[in-house]
Amino acid sequence: MKCPSCKEEISESTDKKFRPFCSERCRSLDLSDWFNERNVISSNLSHSED
Repeated sequence: MKCPSCKEEISESTDKKFRPFCSERCRSLDLSDWFNERNVISSNLSHSED
C-alpha cells in the first residue's frame, strides 16, 4: 500500500493509527489541502430523485 500524499510504500508493521497515510505529517497535509480547497468533490455528481 502506498501513502496517498507522499507515495511512499507503507509496510504492515507501520503504525496503523495514520492509515491510509504513512505519518501524521502526511495526514495533516491532506487535511490542509481539503481546508484550502485544493481537494474538492466534483460538482458533476448528481443525486437521483425517484
